[in-house]
Amino acid sequence: MDGSSFYVVGYDIGIWTPDLRKNYNLADAVSRHTVQVYPNSWSAILVSLDNKGMWNLRSAIWENRYLGQELYLRVWNDERSLFTENSIPLNALMCGRAKHVPRLKP
Repeated sequence: MDGSSFYVVGYDIGIWTPDLRKNYNLADAVSRHTVQVYPNSWSAILVSLDNKGMWNLRSAIWENRYLGQELYLRVWNDERSLFTENSIPLNALMCGRAKHVPRLKP
């Protein structure tokens, strides 16, 4: 998470399933600023997103950004205002439902 700390509560090799949540370490997880996600594996983090807007979750390896290893999370806010939230960048690649979300006009 860019500019925020979080807790790594789980990681493993293979494909993540909702059943794996019961194995998360919610008792004494360590606060971190980075987490490794190895090939064919997953990492689960717990974070308190205490303000609305867009949060950048990205790869720290600049060369990998062209592979799509960058993701924006939105803390939901039904107020549409440039004072509280900027639009997603015009050059952002979108997929699925995100393609149909209207952008705010500057």
